[in-house]
Amino acid sequence: MGYPFTEEQEIIQQTAREFTQEYIEPVAAEIDRTALHPQEIVHSLAEQGFMGTFLPGDFGGAEAGFLSYALIIEEISKSSGAVASILNHHAAMAAYSINAWGSKEQKEQYLTAMCEGELLGAFAFYEPDAAPGVGEHKVIARKDGDAYILSGRKCYVANGGVAGIYVVFALTDLGAGLKGMSAFLVDGDAPGLSVARTIKKMGLRGCQSAELIFDNVKIPQSSLLGTEGAGMAIVAKAQAAASVAEGAIVVGIAQAAMDDAVEYGKQRIQFKQPIARFPAIQTMLAEMATNIHMLRLAVYHAAGLIENDEPFTAEAAMIKLFAARIGQSALIDVVQIEGGYGYSEDMAVSRYFRDIKGVVIKTCSVDFPETVIAKSLLD
Repeated sequence: MGYPFTEEQEIIQQTAREFTQEYIEPVAAEIDRTALHPQEIVHSLAEQGFMGTFLPGDFGGAEAGFLSYALIIEEISKSSGAVASILNHHAAMAAYSINAWGSKEQKEQYLTAMCEGELLGAFAFYEPDAAPGVGEHKVIARKDGDAYILSGRKCYVANGGVAGIYVVFALTDLGAGLKGMSAFLVDGDAPGLSVARTIKKMGLRGCQSAELIFDNVKIPQSSLLGTEGAGMAIVAKAQAAASVAEGAIVVGIAQAAMDDAVEYGKQRIQFKQPIARFPAIQTMLAEMATNIHMLRLAVYHAAGLIENDEPFTAEAAMIKLFAARIGQSALIDVVQIEGGYGYSEDMAVSRYFRDIKGVVIKTCSVDFPETVIAKSLLD
C-alpha cells in the first residue's frame, strides 16, 4: 500500500525521478570525485521549477507544497546527496527563512530570483568557535546610522562562495547572548565579504562548504530579516524544516544503498547459492527496509504538517534523531553485505556512506534533537 499522494504529487515525483536519472545519475560519481560545484545541474534544477517548489507563485514559486519538495529531494538523493544538499540549503533554509520572515520588498527582491535560479541561497549561522555568538570570531552587527556593519567569521557555510544571497546571523546586542542574535540578508558580492577557504569534506563534496570573512560589510537597515533579536527563532524554524528534508535525503541515500545491496546479494555466489538466501543477510535487509519505510512515513507526515501550517518542530527533531540512527546503521550493513567490494571506492556504496554521515552529523549543540523532543513533552 502506497502513501496517499495526490495526482500532482505523483507527477512531481515521477518527473523528479526521470530528471535525476537523466541529468544527475550520469555525473554523480564525477561530482563526488572533483568536489566542484555542479553549476549546470543547479541551472537544470531551476528550469524544472525545483528551486522554488513550495514557495508562493507571487514570487516565482510553484506552490506545490512541502511534501512535493520532500519527494523531489528523496529522488535526487538516490543519485547524489551533494546535489540534494545544495537544493536543501538553498530552499528549506535560505528561501524558507526569507519567505517566512521577509518583508514584501525582500521577497520581491530575492525570492523570484532564487526560484528562477538566478540566485543561490545559503544559511550562514555556524562559526569557527564552539558555538555561534560566543567566540573571538563571532559575527557582530553594529548600527551605523541607517545601516549595519558586520564583522567576524562564519564557518561550514553550505553553498558558501557560490551563493548569491546569504541569510547571515549576527549579534546586535552583545549583552543579551543568543537572545541578541539577529538575521540579515547579505548579497554574495557585498564589499568586505570574502571566502577565507573552502572546506574539504569526507562526503557531500559537490555541496561546497566555506569559511566566510565579514570585514566591515556595510548593509542597509532594510537588510534586517524580521526584527532585531529574532535570529534564534528563525534558526530554530528553518533548521526544523531542513531536518525534515534531510530525513528525505537519508531515505533516498539509504534506499539506493539497500537496492544496491539487494542486487549484489542476488548475484554474489557463495557455497553454490546467492548470499541473499542466507538468513543473516535477509535479517539485515529486512531491518534496513523496515527502518527506511518508517523514516519515509515520518518525513511525509512532517512535510504534510509544514504544508498545512501546523506545528512540526517536535516531529522534525524526531526525524533528525531517527535518521541519524538508521542512516548510518543501514550503510554499515550494506558494506557488510558487500564485503570487500562494498569497502572499495569502485562501488557507489562508499559515496553513499560518506554522504549519509554528512547529512546526519550534529554540528552544534543548539540543534540537538533530544532537547527539542524532551521540551515538547515536558512543557
